[in-house]
Amino acid sequence: MLSLSRKKTASDDTEAKPKAALPMAKIGAFAAALAINAGLIFSSYQWYIAVQQEQRLTALSQKQAQSAIERLGFQVHKLQTMLDQYGQRQALVAALSVQSTDLSPWLSSLQQLLPEGNQAALVRAYAAPESQYPEFGFRFAELDMINHAEKGDKPAPEVGGRAPNQTFSLIAPARLNQDSPIVGTVIARLPTAILRSALRGDGTPDGLVRLQQGFDGSNAKPVIEVGDGAGPVVSARYNQFWTVQFQANEALIKQSRFYPIWLYGLWFVALLLSLFLAHWASSRWLAKQQQRQQLTRKPTAEGLSAGGSKPALDAVMKVKVAKEDQQLLAGESAGRKRSQPSEPVNIQFPGHVFRAYDIRGLAGQEITRELATQLGRALGTRVLADGGDALFVGRDGRNSSPELYNALIDGILSTGANTLELELIPSPLLYYAVATSDNCKSGVIVTASHNGAAYNGFKITLNGQSLADDEIQQLRQAMEAGNFQTGHGSTRQVEVVEPYIDEILSDVALMGDVKIVIDAGNGATSDIAPLLFSEMGCEVVPLYCDFDGNFPNHDPDPSNADNLQDLIDRVIEEGADLGVAFDGDGDRIFVVTESGQVITADRLLMLFAKDIVSRNPGTDVVFDVKCTRQLGSLISSYGGRPIMWKTGHAHMKAKIQETEALLGGEFSGHIFIKDRWYGFDDGLLVAARLLEIMSLREQSLDDIFASFPVLPATPEIRIPVPEEKKFSIIQNLIETGDFQSGTATTVDGLRVDFAKGWGLVRASNTGAELTLRFEGDTEEVIAQLKLLFKRELTKVDASLPLDF
Repeated sequence: MLSLSRKKTASDDTEAKPKAALPMAKIGAFAAALAINAGLIFSSYQWYIAVQQEQRLTALSQKQAQSAIERLGFQVHKLQTMLDQYGQRQALVAALSVQSTDLSPWLSSLQQLLPEGNQAALVRAYAAPESQYPEFGFRFAELDMINHAEKGDKPAPEVGGRAPNQTFSLIAPARLNQDSPIVGTVIARLPTAILRSALRGDGTPDGLVRLQQGFDGSNAKPVIEVGDGAGPVVSARYNQFWTVQFQANEALIKQSRFYPIWLYGLWFVALLLSLFLAHWASSRWLAKQQQRQQLTRKPTAEGLSAGGSKPALDAVMKVKVAKEDQQLLAGESAGRKRSQPSEPVNIQFPGHVFRAYDIRGLAGQEITRELATQLGRALGTRVLADGGDALFVGRDGRNSSPELYNALIDGILSTGANTLELELIPSPLLYYAVATSDNCKSGVIVTASHNGAAYNGFKITLNGQSLADDEIQQLRQAMEAGNFQTGHGSTRQVEVVEPYIDEILSDVALMGDVKIVIDAGNGATSDIAPLLFSEMGCEVVPLYCDFDGNFPNHDPDPSNADNLQDLIDRVIEEGADLGVAFDGDGDRIFVVTESGQVITADRLLMLFAKDIVSRNPGTDVVFDVKCTRQLGSLISSYGGRPIMWKTGHAHMKAKIQETEALLGGEFSGHIFIKDRWYGFDDGLLVAARLLEIMSLREQSLDDIFASFPVLPATPEIRIPVPEEKKFSIIQNLIETGDFQSGTATTVDGLRVDFAKGWGLVRASNTGAELTLRFEGDTEEVIAQLKLLFKRELTKVDASLPLDF
C-alpha cells in the first residue's frame, strides 16, 4: 500500500522554490550568455581572422615560390641558350653529319663552356646513343629526351641519379636553323648544385624551398631542398616535370599575423550587451514563475491526493525502463536484430591446403563446398569484428568455381555481412575494386591461379592487405572452431570491368600501331584482355581466349616454357610486334618478342626499373630470390635501392607497402607497379605499360632488350616431394649444408651467391615440390653449381629425384 504521510506539505515546496531558483536562474542565464559569446568569438576568429591570416601567409608564400621559380628559370634558360647556340655551330653540324669525323675536340670545347662538374655528349642522330658512348650510362629519361629532340621537340630538363651525386640533364638539337635537318643532339649533365644555388637566391630563404620532380601528381618526389619551414605548403609549377614548393618559416608566419582592433572592441560590446540581456530576461522569467505559482496553489489535502497517484506512475515507468534495459543488455534494439555467435562446431580440413599466401588444393576432394561455406562464415565474422560490413567476391572460369563461389557467398551472408558480387573476373580486378572503393576494403576470389583444371582455391584480402602465413593459419583455426556470427546479409552485383578499363585508357597512351597476340590460356582474362587492348588501339590476335575450365590447350601457367610454344609460333606466323601470355587468374604475365624470344619477368623488371627509377631516383624496387643478380646492379645504377624478398604475391605486396616501393616483381611473372597505379600484381596493366614504353621508344622489343645483358641461367627446376617434408628439407639444408665460400641468403629457402654465379633451392608455396634455379657467367659455372647443390641435397635426403 502506498503511504500518503510526509514531512513537508506541497505548499512548503512551492514557497521554497522561488528563493532557490533565483540564483540558479541568474547563473544559468549568465552562463548561456558567456557560452554564446565564446561561440561568437570562436566563429568570427575562424571565419575572419584565421582566414585573413591564412590568405596573407599564402600570398607571401606564393610570392616566395614564384621568386624561386624566376631564379631557377633564369639559370636554366641561360644554360639551355648556351647549349642551343653551340648546337647551331656550322662546323659542329658538319662534323656530326660525317660518321668518320672525330668529335673529341668538339666535346672538349663544349665541356669548357659549361659549368664545372659537367658531363657532355655529342650524339649522332638515329643511331643508338649507348653504342656511341657506352661509358656514359644513358638513363632512360635521357634516351627519351634524345628521341624527342631528334623529332624537333624541346624536352624539359630532368634530374636523375642518386644523391649526393644527382645531376640534371639538358639537351639541344644540332642543326643550322629551325628549317634545317637535325643531324644530332648536344646533351649535358650538370650538377644539381647549380639548381640549389638558384633556389637559395642571394641569402637565406624565408622558409623551405623544395624542387619536386614527377610525371604524375601522385608520385612527385623531392630532388632538392633548401632552408627550413613550418607553414602550409604552397606549390608553383615550373614545367611539366618540375614543381617548386614553399613552406614559410616562423619569421614569415609572424609577419602574416592579423590583429583587427575594431573586432576586439565589437567582442567587448557584445559581451556587455549579452550580460545585460541575461540579467533582464532571468528577472522577468522569475517574476512570472512566482505569479503562476500563486494562482495555481491548492489546499494541502488536495495536494496530498494529487501526489498520491504519482508514486504509482513512477512504479509503472520504472518497470518499463527496466524492461528496455534488459532488451538492450540482451543486444536488441528497435528495428534491428543484432547477429549472434553460432554454436561452435569442430570441423577438420586438410592442413596443407592452407598455404603461405592463399588456400589451394584439389577441387572436390580438398577444396569442397563445405570448406567454402566455412571460409565465408569465418571471413564474414572477421569483417564484422573489424568494423566492416561487406566483402567483394569474385571467381575465375574453372568448372568447380561457380559452386564454390555460391557456397562462399552463402557462408558470408549467414553471418550478417553483405557481399558485392563481381562474378567471373581476373584477380587484379578484385584488387582494383578493393583499392578504389571508399567503403569496402576486403575481398575474396575463387581461383587456383596457374594450377591445372583439377585444382581450386581462394585468394583473400582483408582491410586492404593480402592474407599470408600466420593470418592464413588463424583463418583455418577460426573455420575449424566454427564460432561464427549469425545474421542475414544482403548481396548485390557490382560492375568493375568498365571502370577498370577506363582508368587504364585514361593513364596509358600508345604513340603508334601495335599488333599483339594474346594467349589467355582459356582463363579469366579471355574476355577482358582482347577488349582492353583493342580499345587501346592495338590489332589483337586472340589465342585461346575462350573460357574453358578444362584448359584443353595447355595449363594456365606461362612460367612453364612448354606452354608458350603455341604463342611463339603464332607471333612469328602473324608477324606481330609481340605476344603476351596470362596465367589462369591474370595476375602473371610472360612476354614473347617478334622473333620468338621469351622475356622473363626479371628482365621485364629491368626495363620497368630503368623507366620508373630514372624518373623517381631514390625509390625502392622489391624482387624475389629467383631473379637475376644483374637486376640489383641495374636498379642501383639508376639511383634506386634493390630489395631481395620472399616469393609470393602476398609477401611482395606487404613488402612494397612497407617500403613504399614504386615497383616490385617475381621471376614467376607477378609484377607490381605503384607508379601511376595501385601496387598490386596485374598482368593486364603490365602489358599496357610495356606497350607504352615500346611506342615511346619506337623500337622493337628485341632491340629494347638487346641493351640488357643476359647471363646463362636455368628455368625453374621442380623436384616433387611430399607436402609434409618440403619445409624440413630446406631447414636441414640451411643448417647443415656446406657451400664453401658462398654467401647465403635465407629470406626464402636458400640462395647462395658466388663470384661467378648463384644457386637457389626453396620449398614451393603452391605445390608439393622444391624449386631450384641457377645462374652463372658461363654454362660451366652453372654445371658446377648444380653438382654442388645435388651433393648437399643428397646429404639431407638421398631419396630426392635429383635428375637435373
